[in-house]
Amino acid sequence: MTTDNITILISSLLVFAVAFAVFFYIKYRKAKRISCSESEQRLKRDLRSVNNELERFRTLYENYQKSEQVKKDNAHNERKTATYRRILSEAESVMVERKQIEEEKLEIQNRNRKLWDMSLSIQKEKERIAILKKDIEQKHLSVTDSIRYARYIQLAVLPSIDVLGQWFDDYFIFWRPLEIVSGDFYWMKKTGDIVVFTIADCTGHGVPGAFMSLLGITFLNDICSNMDDNTMPSDILEALRADIITAMGRNLDGRQMDDGMDIALCTLNLKTKKIYFSGANNPMYLVRNGNLVNYKPIRNPIGKYPFIKPFETKEVEFQKGDWIYMFSDGFADQFGEQSGRKLMALKFRDMISSLSVNSSDGKSQEVFLGEFLDNWKGNYLQMDDILVGGYKIGDF
Repeated sequence: MTTDNITILISSLLVFAVAFAVFFYIKYRKAKRISCSESEQRLKRDLRSVNNELERFRTLYENYQKSEQVKKDNAHNERKTATYRRILSEAESVMVERKQIEEEKLEIQNRNRKLWDMSLSIQKEKERIAILKKDIEQKHLSVTDSIRYARYIQLAVLPSIDVLGQWFDDYFIFWRPLEIVSGDFYWMKKTGDIVVFTIADCTGHGVPGAFMSLLGITFLNDICSNMDDNTMPSDILEALRADIITAMGRNLDGRQMDDGMDIALCTLNLKTKKIYFSGANNPMYLVRNGNLVNYKPIRNPIGKYPFIKPFETKEVEFQKGDWIYMFSDGFADQFGEQSGRKLMALKFRDMISSLSVNSSDGKSQEVFLGEFLDNWKGNYLQMDDILVGGYKIGDF
């Protein structure tokens, strides 16, 4: 073999060796990349599958750092290590967010559970309230029906207003109970030549006041059935006070009752053509051409009182055309929307003094009182029973 042939053979072998080395190196790198990729995929699957992902990642990373593969190829594994670190960092962030989401989810579940429990409790309470409401409405309806019937009874024992027309030229009764029945009452009775007429204000209002008014009317009917021509209003009030004190002292439960009434009472003697007045806390006004005369009462109620004074009778000096007014304190004690204060007795007296001048007949005076009261109180609630009686003196 010649020297040239040997040279060519050696060159060919070297080229083949280099090509083989390059091919092997390329296969080796490719295998490494595939191995790295497979490791990364396995790691990702591990990340998704483990229960406590963060601890597992850390364990995998620590095991990897200790592995022989890292020691063999530091240059290659720097990239792999960076990949692990990046994945661990991302996984750690995901785990933190996931933990927060789980905590928020748990908190929302707890809140929803509490809201559900509350809604159940509210629903049960609504059902209970609905039952109670229905029961209360039924009882209220029953009580209201009873009170409405009691009003018929109260009206039945009161004298007919038309009776007043037999003895007076004109008259009106302005009556506004605070509730369905009233503790204020008007009353009139004729026995022989004596006509008794009165306006009374019992303690309380509503049902208690109405019971007291029935008691007062019953006693007045009994007292005035036995009177004669010499009976004075003060005699009637003394007898009424004695009856009320006796009746209210008979309490079965042992309590001492101080209830009673304030009253203005007049008697008209048809024989002598005279009018007499006596009052227990309530006055009587006589108005002539806009001029008012105040007939004052004794400051004692009809009932038990620490300092009892005898009632007095006053003769009323009247003329034909005069108006007599008696009333309870409900009108003067009514609060007004504009002022926020009570009307008070002085303003009420001024209104009464001009009443017959501005409104000549009884019906017009009754309408005026209603309009005045409505305008005065506005949106304020009525405070008490209200009763005003007006009587025009004519020929007896």
